[in-house]
Amino acid sequence: MKSARTQALGAILRGILAAAAATLAGMLALAAAVIWLDVSDGVLTALNQALKLLSVALGARLAVGVGGERGFVTGAAVGLIYMIAGYALYWQLGGAVFSFAAMLVEMLLGGGIGAATGALCANLRPRARRKTGMKAKV
Repeated sequence: MKSARTQALGAILRGILAAAAATLAGMLALAAAVIWLDVSDGVLTALNQALKLLSVALGARLAVGVGGERGFVTGAAVGLIYMIAGYALYWQLGGAVFSFAAMLVEMLLGGGIGAATGALCANLRPRARRKTGMKAKV
């Protein structure tokens, strides 16, 4: 039997990995858009920000699940860790020119989106399952 802490850490890791996979898929789509369409830098920046926030929301959704527990905390953890890991990776790849204030706002926004998505998912009711057997007619 897994402890509650192990289950929570597994859910957060699952959410971060899902957010990272969604980001990679979205970046491929953005790269294709840059190659085939005439996309300006401003539009590309906005699409990149939207992709990050959608990825955080998807990661929080998968980490918490419908009717899950501790949705606010789990979603916030997914959002914050995802954003911190993204900036750490960006810094390691040589993109060390960024504003501390912009980085802080983006991390807080990611944590807020994750927390809101997690809280929303935790408060949803799971759908009733269908019975697969044949009903006897009376």
